[in-house]
Amino acid sequence: MRVFLGFLLLLGGTVSAQYKVSLRITNEDTRQPIAGASLMINGLYKGGVSDSAGVVRLERLVGGDYEVQVSCTGYEGRVLRITVPARGQDTIAVTLEPDAELLGDVVVSSSRINGRIRDLPTRVEVLGTEDMEEETSMHPSNVAMLLSEASGIQTQQTSASSGNVQIRILGLDGKYTQLLKDGFPMYSGFSNGLSVMQIPPLDLSQVELIKGSSSSLYGGDAIAGIINFISKKPAARPEWNVLANQTMRGGTDIGSFYTGHSKHWGLTLLNTVTHQVPVDIHNDGFTVLPKLTAFTVNPKLFWYPTDSGTVSLAVNTTVDHRIGGDLVAVKDGPTAVHPYTEDNKSDRDYYQLEYIQHLGSGRLLTVRNSTSLFNRRIGIMDYTFSGRQWSTFSEAAYLLPWGGHKTVAGLSVSTDRFSEDRRTDSLIRDYSFVTTGIFVQDDWTLGRRWVLETGIRNDYQNRYGNFLLPRVSVLYKLSPQWSLRTGGGLGYKSPTIFDAQTEETAYKDVLPIGNGVRAERSAGVNMDVLYTGTVGEETRLTVDQAFFYTRVARPLILDSMPSDGAMFAYFSNAGQAYTTRGFETNIRIKQDDWSIFAGYAYVDARTGVAALPHIALAPRSKVVFDLANEKDGDYRVALEAFYTGPQYLYDGSKTRDYWVTGLLLEKVIHRVTLVLNFEDLPDTRQTRFAPVIVPPVTDPSFKEIYAPLEGFMMNVAVKVRIL
Repeated sequence: MRVFLGFLLLLGGTVSAQYKVSLRITNEDTRQPIAGASLMINGLYKGGVSDSAGVVRLERLVGGDYEVQVSCTGYEGRVLRITVPARGQDTIAVTLEPDAELLGDVVVSSSRINGRIRDLPTRVEVLGTEDMEEETSMHPSNVAMLLSEASGIQTQQTSASSGNVQIRILGLDGKYTQLLKDGFPMYSGFSNGLSVMQIPPLDLSQVELIKGSSSSLYGGDAIAGIINFISKKPAARPEWNVLANQTMRGGTDIGSFYTGHSKHWGLTLLNTVTHQVPVDIHNDGFTVLPKLTAFTVNPKLFWYPTDSGTVSLAVNTTVDHRIGGDLVAVKDGPTAVHPYTEDNKSDRDYYQLEYIQHLGSGRLLTVRNSTSLFNRRIGIMDYTFSGRQWSTFSEAAYLLPWGGHKTVAGLSVSTDRFSEDRRTDSLIRDYSFVTTGIFVQDDWTLGRRWVLETGIRNDYQNRYGNFLLPRVSVLYKLSPQWSLRTGGGLGYKSPTIFDAQTEETAYKDVLPIGNGVRAERSAGVNMDVLYTGTVGEETRLTVDQAFFYTRVARPLILDSMPSDGAMFAYFSNAGQAYTTRGFETNIRIKQDDWSIFAGYAYVDARTGVAALPHIALAPRSKVVFDLANEKDGDYRVALEAFYTGPQYLYDGSKTRDYWVTGLLLEKVIHRVTLVLNFEDLPDTRQTRFAPVIVPPVTDPSFKEIYAPLEGFMMNVAVKVRIL
């Protein structure tokens, strides 16, 4: 009996001494969970693989210390010691540092599958953490310059006096590019004219680019492609960075970004302030840099009720007031001799609510809702256009891995309502769109070499009807170094009066969209060949050769007609389709502390009209070159050069080409980073080629802008890591 009781006590002690331990593995830079990371306890045949939440659960461990080895493709492995039971911790946090030489293993979310770039049939380009840091040093107020440095993307300035900018992908107007913030559609219609000018890079972890028709992913507005701005997530250790920047032309930026994380709560907080004095660079009496005051406040709160669930709420307020035009009028107020000003005032308020639940075995439920209010007033002398845009977005999506498939299905409802402030005339351009969508996408891994992605989306729009949007892409891995992607899909765009041409005139004398105008439709195909390998023992080489073709049927064109002694502009559908075709070549080389990037984009953008065959302001050739030497935590030196080929203007005339170069010097001293940046070293300006302002100065008109106006610029920045 004593022996039996002793055996029971021994067995009970053994059972009670067994524990469960959870480890959550995240990216050290972005704090995003890492799926597929391998974990092994040295000396034991025990381990696991992290799920889509980055969590590995180990069971039946006896108390004591263990040496654990964690590894994942694309990250530098690490070995750590854990103590069982984990005192005061439900989950042990483990971070892995990305291997900069294996950029193909970056995880992206814009494809909806949350997969690695190298495993996705859809071609996704990523501007990563280093690009965000560099842009913060060079242009902390907005991301316009960051996007212009990518091949195949052009920033088009739409005002010579106030500096408004739109983004064009592969030669198509900015209205065809869908801009997202963390997967939420945020900038379209009336608000698109100031979108990239009001997105600071300080809180961004990466930017994801999908070029080509992508309406089946997120709905309309994505005929040319998608740009998704991904925010930083709360860090396990609190971080607080402060930045101050001063330009040689009277521009001042101050920014702050904080991120922190506790057991059940997380917080990120972005604050930026920008002030610019009005500057006449060309000595023509008109501002190139407007008088500008802007600020952004963006807190984002995270709640982690469980290890597998996250609720986040972001609130944003952005105020932007810029006045350009006659320098005397901007400084002292309009007079009869100096009457011309462009007064552009806007405020943007939105909230984003998101619930993410990891259900185990890679299953993921995502529910999102956002509401945005954009108010804007544009005043040019005695003319004013103003209004407000309400937009909402709601979506529920479910990701299910099964067999060799990853299938995501969902429902979405979006609204877009524009209300123009009432004026004495009858040109009221109000509209109200409600779009209901249902979508399914499946990524099917066929063995080790093939991945087939198929998707279909159906949108019903209250004014323009039903849009069925199929999409298919294929990835073939020829070898570990070589891969081939090809795919295509359909897209659409609902007509509004808001585009680059009407933005330039502040929508003056633009008639409402007529009842006979139909939605634009598109079809596009893409293909690319990717090589990633090594030359010798230490040099990493990546070559990406891409080809594209997009056709836009029933494109919206602007025409004019006289009425009651005035000339009115109106939109109609063109009978001929727009087409853009071409290729991109991107080469990246990295060895030790040196890196080289060279990109070339060839774009043939045509209207189908014999008299004016070329799409305006779409350069046929663009070259991007970047040479950098960087030592983490010490210094960075970067030399950039950009070539833009000839373009055609709206009247069919051809412009000249030009080069722009820049130099960045950065030095880290403990917690302080000092930055000296030189932009446009050759002082390339459009006014060196021809005048931009057409007299008389009391009522001027402006030429289309196709080249830089600011010329040479130098700025000094100081970044301080407080925490």
